[in-house]
Amino acid sequence: METVVTNKKNGIVELLPHKSYVTLVFANVISRFGDSLDSIAFGWMVYILTGSKLLLGTLLAVNAIPNILFSAFAGVLVDRLKKKTVLIVGYTGRGIMVSIIAFLFMTKLLRPWHLFVITFINSTFESFTSPAQSAILPLLLPKELFLAASSISTSAYKFAELIGLGAAGIIIAIFGISGAFFIDGATFFIGAILILFIKVKSDISSASKLTLNSYFDEFKEGFSFIKNNKLLRTTIILFALINLFLSPVGVMLPAFVSENLKSGTEMLSTLGISLTIGMILGGFLVAQFGSRFKISTLIILGFFSLGINYALLCIPGNVITNTTLSCILASVLFGLIGLSVPVISSPVSTYLLNVTPREILGRVSAVVGMVSMCALPLGSAASGVVSEYVSISVLFGAMGIVIILISLSLVFNKKFRQATE
Repeated sequence: METVVTNKKNGIVELLPHKSYVTLVFANVISRFGDSLDSIAFGWMVYILTGSKLLLGTLLAVNAIPNILFSAFAGVLVDRLKKKTVLIVGYTGRGIMVSIIAFLFMTKLLRPWHLFVITFINSTFESFTSPAQSAILPLLLPKELFLAASSISTSAYKFAELIGLGAAGIIIAIFGISGAFFIDGATFFIGAILILFIKVKSDISSASKLTLNSYFDEFKEGFSFIKNNKLLRTTIILFALINLFLSPVGVMLPAFVSENLKSGTEMLSTLGISLTIGMILGGFLVAQFGSRFKISTLIILGFFSLGINYALLCIPGNVITNTTLSCILASVLFGLIGLSVPVISSPVSTYLLNVTPREILGRVSAVVGMVSMCALPLGSAASGVVSEYVSISVLFGAMGIVIILISLSLVFNKKFRQATE
């Protein structure tokens, strides 16, 4: 693989002349804003409709099922079809699904079973658009801008989510829950229209007929490529580990705030905002300066920073017992944890794009998404069980140490460092 270190600047400014990429990011920013509204409105809607917390958790599980079941299948189709078309159909489909929920709720016709069906269909569309997003990037940008593109996308999407979460309460208060869903649906339709104007080089669909045998052959081709590339397997594992290690934070956060920080929902929100701001800043820094470093260096530094700050979460409420100081330290640590994530994920995404042939990128990206998605419920379930036997501080400290050990193992992995130079 070619070195990432270069004398030529490959930062944010260099992305701006690539109008199709900028348009795609803008389309995604708009839809992510809508998703943030949805995340708040959906919870309120389910509670008003049923009053059941269990139903909300079950729906979240249903939302993950299509990505786990269909991702590999979707990857085969994404590689055969025009990526632009897949994105337009996916965005339009999700817009329709969300609008149906809004209409049914507004007319008081919505029933719990509707939510299960629509959530499943909506997530199925997403299982196709996710690999298409990855597969279309090499068709929009030169190779040397992949790192900056992956990083600035992270910052832009997280910024949109932050704005959406902040605006959700106001929008729901003014337009109601159904209005918030209609706005969410509109963001997908707007995104689909914007993608219509993207000019994609070599975005050609396969002329060969897809049969059951040819599907399985192409399916196996994607897995064979991953199987025969040890470092690509390592890359996929790194993606999964990010989700695996971050999932306990989401599960244990309310208990951490209550038991360790002796605080309430305001602090819960503050830590979430700190984490998001850290991810925005981290994505911006990697986009602007990441090309000056080797990919392996960024990944190792990212894991080391994540591990150190994760482990330090055992201090608030234990070593430091003052509530105010504990809250301040926790907010700083969550910001640094957020900053570490794009320092890992953006170089990993870049390596994936660099080593994977374009014709199978959809399949490989789909496998990455599937493995990463499986890591979330696994990490959540495991952390829930472990927390019954050890304190939250011990859990966070232990997880941090494990992450640090992973970073050290990468330092001494010569093949990894050579392949990612």
